[in-house]
Amino acid sequence: MNERITRRTVLKRLAVLSSTAGLASAGVQSAAAGVPQTTGLHAPSAIPASVQEGGTMRYLYNATPGPNELVYNNMIEMFEEQNAGVTVERIRVPGEIEIVQQMLASLAANDPPELFLNRQRTATPFISRDALTDLVPLATEDAVDLEDFWPSAIETYGREEALYGLPFGASSNAFYFNIEKYNEAGVTLPTDLGEGVPWNWDTLHEQVLQLTSGDGPGKTFGLDAIFELDHVDMWVWQNGGELWDLETGTCTLNQPEAVGAMQWLVDLVLEHGAMATPEQVSSSGDLFAAGRVGIKAGGRYVLQQTLESEFVANEMIGMIVAPEGPVTNTTRGDDLAHSIPLNSQRPDLGWEFAKLWTSDEGQQQVITTRRSYTSRRSFAGGQFMTENLLPWEDQATYIEGLERTGVYRAPDRANEVEAIFDREMSLAFIGEKTVQEAADAMTRDIEVVLNTPL
Repeated sequence: MNERITRRTVLKRLAVLSSTAGLASAGVQSAAAGVPQTTGLHAPSAIPASVQEGGTMRYLYNATPGPNELVYNNMIEMFEEQNAGVTVERIRVPGEIEIVQQMLASLAANDPPELFLNRQRTATPFISRDALTDLVPLATEDAVDLEDFWPSAIETYGREEALYGLPFGASSNAFYFNIEKYNEAGVTLPTDLGEGVPWNWDTLHEQVLQLTSGDGPGKTFGLDAIFELDHVDMWVWQNGGELWDLETGTCTLNQPEAVGAMQWLVDLVLEHGAMATPEQVSSSGDLFAAGRVGIKAGGRYVLQQTLESEFVANEMIGMIVAPEGPVTNTTRGDDLAHSIPLNSQRPDLGWEFAKLWTSDEGQQQVITTRRSYTSRRSFAGGQFMTENLLPWEDQATYIEGLERTGVYRAPDRANEVEAIFDREMSLAFIGEKTVQEAADAMTRDIEVVLNTPL
């Protein structure tokens, strides 16, 4: 996680990706060094005879009705239209916890679905149990170029020479900012910093304090709340720390690097009142979408929540990659993938549906529904991306973030671990515990969970 990827490097890579995509669309094979060729991903391959016979494919995913579910509905409809006789049985659950519960129950009954939505926070329990199909042989047979996916995705789902998830979406932690709030406070936009002014923790801290104003229900917070473990992880990494070592069952959240990162966030609440607490977020909803936050960290999924906001509709929104930390510039992310459980009845259908998601058709749906960003480097450099991102979305920012993304390797009992972290961080945010006291308590209790089989 210590490699620093500069913006200049990213812009060069983006130029290469764009030129390579143009050559590919013209039917010319590129020999540019370091640019993966994607012979099997641009269009769905020929339909296998077994799939032509039809059948039912059970698909487990989590979504809420409305915009969040749109991409899944569109992809299911597309798959059924392309494969006459195939029916997708939807198993929709509200969240990740239910994904894990449903999968564990189905594996215990030896009757898992053909395909399920996987992500960084849910992958470990199933990979560690050898419960998933290695997709490398299937990808090799169908000429799916696995090198086209972002490094964090391969690290998330890969173990040695095997791969247990086919990525379809990527989400690096960009920072989205409200230009109106910056203008009102007279603060220079992060994208307009002068020569020699670094975009780092110190600069962000200064801006966040300047953006904070007012009090009560109409207060403007400089920075949107950051309190969940899979968001705080980036700050820990950037400060030179780690969360835990799953091999030894050791939690390291009470070490100086992690404590220093958490202290930085807690001070924004207790000393400066510049960041909302978890309780304020719970009672007030999405503060950024409501126009009450200057800058927010998040993946592209935030667009689903903010597109109706007046300042976004007026294109008074900008984005920039995460600031550099004291030690590293690693970003937080979340690579979405599809996994095929072992012993499913129709793995052939699961594989065909997973491939459709990574094809050009599928990636177009991922982008236009704002569910995520493309999982494929080559697609990122294509004309579709140029034409279908919102005017203020910045390609170089997305790509730089994805090249810098770290991997949140969740433990088997991730939900229990996250609940412990949330409990202790909440106490630190309201001043009932010092950060060190909270860190010691969470480390003690998390280590018990890390060493308890699921």
